[in-house]
Amino acid sequence: MSFIDWKDIFDDIFEAYPDKWSLNQMHRNNVSQLRKLQTKRTMERQAYARFHCPKCSNSWTSAKAQVIFYYPSANQRLGQITSRFYGQQCKKCSRNGNYFVDPEYDTDEIKFILEKLYERIGWNCYDKKRPPKTTNTSDKEIDMKGPHEKSLCEACQLGCCDRALTITKR
Repeated sequence: MSFIDWKDIFDDIFEAYPDKWSLNQMHRNNVSQLRKLQTKRTMERQAYARFHCPKCSNSWTSAKAQVIFYYPSANQRLGQITSRFYGQQCKKCSRNGNYFVDPEYDTDEIKFILEKLYERIGWNCYDKKRPPKTTNTSDKEIDMKGPHEKSLCEACQLGCCDRALTITKR
């Protein structure tokens, strides 16, 4: 699904808040924007996604497709959330290159991730109470069956793959 789909689902979920919220996407090479976002709070998520290489048409799936959201810290103006999607290199054609394929999440994954972001915004920006911890099976780590090729993972190369909070499966 495209980023437009992310924005549509985001708008549906976030319309309940009193402030107008918008979701933006940061390009992976925008270093100046990344510096500006360092004062923001973050939420990181790993989830199942598909990857399709436009160079050679190879496709694969991964349980470690990562996205990070930057949202306002205390005393910052509410309303802007910036997302950063981490890609993976194609095993067939990009081994020595610096080209990353972006993840494609299905609608249920997008909705689940954005609902978690909505909760997080409620807790941190609107002082909503956190529910008591429960054992929710959809929020538990999953025993993954395949190898994670760190040399092909953009998040691993940047040192942030293993710090994501949750691997989700729908």
